[in-house]
Amino acid sequence: MLSHFKRPYQAKHPRFVRKVTGKAYSIPDAPPLPSNRLKQAPPFTVTGIDFTGALTVKTPHGDLQKAYICLFTCANTRAIHLEFVSDMTVESFILALRRFFSRKSIPKIIMSDNALTYIATAKILKDEILGTHNISWTFIPQHTPWYGGWWERLIGITKTCIRKVLWKSLISMEVLCTLVTEIECIINDRPLTYTYTKYEEPLTPSHLLYGRRITSPIYPDDRDHTTKELTQESAGKLFRFKTVTLDHFWSRWKHEYLTSLREFHRKSGNHGDNINVGDVVQIHDEYFPRNRWSLGIIEDVVTGGDGHIRAARVKSRRGITTRPIAKLYPLELK
Repeated sequence: MLSHFKRPYQAKHPRFVRKVTGKAYSIPDAPPLPSNRLKQAPPFTVTGIDFTGALTVKTPHGDLQKAYICLFTCANTRAIHLEFVSDMTVESFILALRRFFSRKSIPKIIMSDNALTYIATAKILKDEILGTHNISWTFIPQHTPWYGGWWERLIGITKTCIRKVLWKSLISMEVLCTLVTEIECIINDRPLTYTYTKYEEPLTPSHLLYGRRITSPIYPDDRDHTTKELTQESAGKLFRFKTVTLDHFWSRWKHEYLTSLREFHRKSGNHGDNINVGDVVQIHDEYFPRNRWSLGIIEDVVTGGDGHIRAARVKSRRGITTRPIAKLYPLELK
């Protein structure tokens, strides 16, 4: 009697099978760190920018309001600068950017993700600010947060510090602004290197910014300088002392911090799959099930500094977009 029931349709076409069970392109090994993260340069020469999630603060009238923290981080020293903003609009971000330029430095390279706020700001400041000061604004490929891992890591540290202090408490904007400044101090005083003796002080981002940890005195014998007047000779001595101290810490940065980064670099010999222009692919979309992913055709490939393909420009019904190969699923059989 069971023979009278029809069996469900089983697709035999290979492309249909790959559309359901196919895997994404294999990504190559992680490339070496870019050169702009390994060069000795003034702090914030290469700056990464990102926003934290929304925080809830209490207004003087007792109402609840959202607030955000804009993080600026240096690719070389791993120092951060935190700016408190009331929203994520272009106007608020430009004001935060101006405060950062005035307090820290004007960078040569700015890196960020493809948030609309950053794209709009880069267009507005392209001629007057970015062009005048020779600042290049670089955007990482879309949907690739790991490309900005060096600032995403510090975003996570910042949010962890806030959660540990606040938990579920509601505070005012003024208190939160003070708290953000203190968190900036704590993160910039974090050690970058290990110490093997109790007499050795670990290298911190504050050393590379100011020549000392923020919580430590300027001089070992600070008490002897409190009653002395600042003369031309003593001012020159202070300048030479600070210059030599900063040079010493940059030397430690080169020999201790940079060499320690090699411990985290692993290679397996994988160079990734062969990707060609014209390949038909599925575009991964975390908001929809796989049977609703868009189809696209690879228009061009994007190679990294090591010559391996890590992203591609894909044309679909929504236009041309850039996607990492880890989120592209090929449908053509090789």
